[in-house]
Amino acid sequence: HYICIDEGRRRQLDTNAKSNIAEENAVCYLQILLSDQLTQMGRERMFSDMDRWGYSFRLGSAQAWFESDADDAVDWLLENHLVDRNLYPAFRLRSR
Repeated sequence: HYICIDEGRRRQLDTNAKSNIAEENAVCYLQILLSDQLTQMGRERMFSDMDRWGYSFRLGSAQAWFESDADDAVDWLLENHLVDRNLYPAFRLRSR
């Protein structure tokens, strides 16, 4: 959440990011992308972990959602410049 919330909310963040559905979906999508950057993590393990944590997606699993139903999350990440056109993380915080 810290990456995806705006600067004002970051300053006040404690335990509740107070995000909307679009931002929440973007957080999940970015979490999966970033997992590929961590040694011994990767998206397959992240999919499994998210399913085990109880994340619920319309298609029944994190992987199915990521691969087939996450266009809104991708659009949000692109609009906020948190990924590039190749869906590679920008490694920056949301500014607005």
